[in-house]
Amino acid sequence: MTVGGSGEYKELSADNAVVEVTSSPMEFNDLSELPANHHTDHIVEVDWTSDAGWGVPSVHPWAPLKLDPTAAVFHYAVTCFEGMKAYKSHDGKSIRLFRPQCNMERLNNSAARLCLPQINADAAITLIEKLLQLDERFIAPGHYVYLRPTLMGTEASLGFKTPAQAKFLIMATLFPVMDNKTLKLWCSPPTAIRAWPGGFGHTKLGANYGPTLEANNECVRHGYNQVLWLLGDNGVVTEAGTSNFFVAWKNKQGRVEILTCPLTTGVILPGVTRRSVLEVLRQKFPADEVDVVEREFTISEIEEAAAEDRLLEAFSCGTAYFVAPVDTIRTPSGNEIPVPTDSKYAASVKESLANIMWGKIDHPWAHVVPPLQN
Repeated sequence: MTVGGSGEYKELSADNAVVEVTSSPMEFNDLSELPANHHTDHIVEVDWTSDAGWGVPSVHPWAPLKLDPTAAVFHYAVTCFEGMKAYKSHDGKSIRLFRPQCNMERLNNSAARLCLPQINADAAITLIEKLLQLDERFIAPGHYVYLRPTLMGTEASLGFKTPAQAKFLIMATLFPVMDNKTLKLWCSPPTAIRAWPGGFGHTKLGANYGPTLEANNECVRHGYNQVLWLLGDNGVVTEAGTSNFFVAWKNKQGRVEILTCPLTTGVILPGVTRRSVLEVLRQKFPADEVDVVEREFTISEIEEAAAEDRLLEAFSCGTAYFVAPVDTIRTPSGNEIPVPTDSKYAASVKESLANIMWGKIDHPWAHVVPPLQN
């Protein structure tokens, strides 16, 4: 395709990527010597303009970005990103991504909401592979690094408009284990709303996160781990912190139900882990045993189920926390709901997904990173 007669518009391609290996690799004897969230040696960077399309990708030594102070990302929150992990098998022989095409699809949906350019998913995944091939030493066997593909508007010009320039980055950092403890959730007050119908809570924009820090700080100050975000006068349960949320109970007819907020509300993120949890639950627990339900439900329903001894378990799921059980939920009125943590559903799903991520079983959701060719 051509744009304005200025020449050929180029789609993102990894075929011509320029790879520059650092001459000053980070020195360490053991990864435990490095601080949590420390970056690896390299970063992927590629620029885009509305006339020419995508430039030549560069995989180069980690360095600060050079952006004009008037860049759109600084003033109008024109940025979106993804959260992924790269897992090294316990024997140290392979690295896997988990359903990366789903992440790229979501990134493009987020980009469309911001009028930022679309990214070729296959090219982006190949660039992730190139980064991991260079920085494999930062992944211990049986562990992972966190991947952050990021897209931002970079045009140097104040004024509210669609940016004519953008930048795509892929970075990798160390990341602590966050699914090794139960969570205590603090329900958001009516004055704090994370997302709303017609808004952008279903996309992974930077603007979704910063405004929630105030409520998160209040939650932590009271001794809880994450905010359980409620919506509306009825207290519809949406997300837990930056993760999707599930609850399991017996309904009033005695049937086991596992519930999560539906995507049709437009207020929750279509999590890749959420999608996978739903698919595994429906595969492992047949419909004649468990109803896996996507519908709106309220904090009052959870409170009632607990009071009637019908509450079985609750858990959050996402890239950061993986599958993490919940043991306490504090309602807006200050009541603490004790949540059982000995039920089987979260643990069963977590085991199934972990086996895929670390290569204990072959599965189409696992994307094996090819080894670096010398």
